[in-house]
Amino acid sequence: MEEEYIEELCMQILKFKPDLVITEKGLSDFACHFLSNHGLSAIRRLRKTDNNRIAKACGAVIVNRPDELQESDVGTGAGLFEVKKIGDEFFAFIEGC
Repeated sequence: MEEEYIEELCMQILKFKPDLVITEKGLSDFACHFLSNHGLSAIRRLRKTDNNRIAKACGAVIVNRPDELQESDVGTGAGLFEVKKIGDEFFAFIEGC
């Protein structure tokens, strides 16, 4: 039952065909796995200030719930998203904004 609900929420996001989802809150491991299987990367627990900066740079609108998402909210201003390992830590880079 819970997995079906999470899949439904993920499908509400996937219908807009984004490449990356960023959340300030948690995102279940099941949701991350489901999104990943559909070619979508996810960053979770990002600081609000960082999220606001990324949204502004990429032309995205921050929404609170997947059912609020509209096509015009999806940012299209980023050229490249990649994760790099530097030393023992991983860092996410969003370039070309």
